[in-house]
Amino acid sequence: MKITKSARLLLTVAWFAAIYSSPAFAASAEDLLAEINKLPASERQKRLEEGAKKEGALTVYSNQGLDTIRAYSEGFAKKYPFVKVDSTRLQGAKGMERMLLEHRIGKLQADVVGVDFDNITELLKGGVLGRYDSPEKKAYPSQFWDKDGRWYVTDYTLVVIGYNSKLVNPAEAPKSYADLLNPKWKNDISIDTEPEQAVFVWLLDWGEAKTVEYMKALMRNGAVPRRGHTLQVQLLCSGETKIAVEVYPARIAQMKHEKGCPIEMVFPNPTPGSLGSHSGIAKSAAHPHAAALYLDYILSAEGATALAKNGGLPARKGVKGAYEEVSNLDEKGIRMILVGPDKMPVVKDKGYKLIEEIIIRKQIQ
Repeated sequence: MKITKSARLLLTVAWFAAIYSSPAFAASAEDLLAEINKLPASERQKRLEEGAKKEGALTVYSNQGLDTIRAYSEGFAKKYPFVKVDSTRLQGAKGMERMLLEHRIGKLQADVVGVDFDNITELLKGGVLGRYDSPEKKAYPSQFWDKDGRWYVTDYTLVVIGYNSKLVNPAEAPKSYADLLNPKWKNDISIDTEPEQAVFVWLLDWGEAKTVEYMKALMRNGAVPRRGHTLQVQLLCSGETKIAVEVYPARIAQMKHEKGCPIEMVFPNPTPGSLGSHSGIAKSAAHPHAAALYLDYILSAEGATALAKNGGLPARKGVKGAYEEVSNLDEKGIRMILVGPDKMPVVKDKGYKLIEEIIIRKQIQ
């Protein structure tokens, strides 16, 4: 069969079109978003929404609490009803390992991924995250976003000393970590089996020798390890324990105001904490326009307000926590030390080793 020049030309055009429209030759998510970011703000937003309408879907892997994930998904869906959001909660090292495995075999399902402060470095090393410069970052202190745009943090966590105000006279309640070593509290103290934030900050602020001696003294005073920070608050509320070494202040405030629990909190000096969930857009994102809109949303004032309503501590400037006890902490003179990925090489291995030896295995002599 004789093929005319015109037919050959059409076949050639079709072949090139097929090749260059394939995933291998498609512009990466970060390249596409970098071009869109060059546009004026209104045009940029319009382009993102038009692209998201065509994509119609978004997949999120997040390590945050279920209430926060739900609040973000519902708020985003209300703002952008043309995008169907599918969110999955993946926690800790296991969640991070799943993300890395899917990425390595070229089957990462998520467009947006979020991990803890102590796992973000692994995602960066694995090449999972692409660059994206969100305009919302200007409302956050610089420690809450990566200078290359690979991750953003909307919140932070703190741990405080909590106590049952019916069982412990507020005038006599421990005001510092040293007070927890008083023999009168022997066997009345609870500590989580995973107190990383406290231990990491103790190492940074006190040094290793003082941290080791303090942890051993605390355990010798009868501190009882129990798993789950929420459980610690519930036990305080019920009176099954009098004092907890390190619990989340927003949860204390929530249980106090919404459930009527007789519990109070003390912000020790320093008050340990960490940067919250580190979220970024996957390099392989199949829905980059929707992913950018989602990241902008959780970083926005609207997203920060949704976070606060669900017990989170928003890092966005000008947005308060849901309760007065956890709002304007800087103005109240609370000295906080927040651990982020930059400090992890210094404290991670050492901190986990001490937790295993002293808290779990009770090597306290």
